[in-house]
Amino acid sequence: MKKTISIVALALVAIMMMSCLVACGGSTKVEAGSYKLKEASGTGASEYEAYKDSVSLEVEDGGKATLKVMGMDVMELTFNESSGKVSMSGQEVPYKVEGNKITIEDSSGKMVFEK
Repeated sequence: MKKTISIVALALVAIMMMSCLVACGGSTKVEAGSYKLKEASGTGASEYEAYKDSVSLEVEDGGKATLKVMGMDVMELTFNESSGKVSMSGQEVPYKVEGNKITIEDSSGKMVFEK
């Protein structure tokens, strides 16, 4: 009996921990729309910061996106919701969605876009 109670208690703790990790980690579901750059850090950030008001991320249904600077297409991106990574310039970088913000971040830097 005690063993059954211990197993049930451990299962509940595991479920609660997974729920916290999922809630704290953000989502990978990207909504279509126009997002403006709000923050940039790391490699190349000074260039993006200088033109921050002119940098946007135009996301289409299906996860395809275009990074634009001063209205010109600069880079094509593809968000993969199942892996939580965005493909850009031949590499995959982790991203997360929290509310109306998309954060793309790896060891080389971070970009935060807001809808």
